[in-house]
Amino acid sequence: MKAMANAAKSINAMFKDMSPYDAKAFKAAAETIRAHSGATLSAFFDGSGTTAGSKASASIETDRQQFDKLANDLGIYASALSVAADRNPHALGPETRMQGSETMIGGPLAKKIDAAREAELIPAEHAFHLMLQTCTSCHAKFRIEPK
Repeated sequence: MKAMANAAKSINAMFKDMSPYDAKAFKAAAETIRAHSGATLSAFFDGSGTTAGSKASASIETDRQQFDKLANDLGIYASALSVAADRNPHALGPETRMQGSETMIGGPLAKKIDAAREAELIPAEHAFHLMLQTCTSCHAKFRIEPK
């Protein structure tokens, strides 16, 4: 989980111009997230909801289908970011940025996108935000917060 968080921070810094864009580093970060998502993430939490010290909720097992979908969507968005790095070797151009009309696609009160069909069709920055939203949704539903 820490590897994915660090990778997301790296991508975020490039989108916010807090660090220079480096297509290889951007792609490596996206691939780190992709490699840790999907079936890998699902297997990591297979039956671990009740492991001592785990922040994972037992609800992962009772709602396995939803957990696996979120894990899969995470990988799809990360793959879209990896492709964006290949398409943008020198800079994150305007076509990689969210446009005003796209801010509500996939948001909590907006139309949901089908990640498998649409992730590579939206700007990379939007795929990144949807990826982060996927993390947040999963943590909200399947992570136990310390008291």
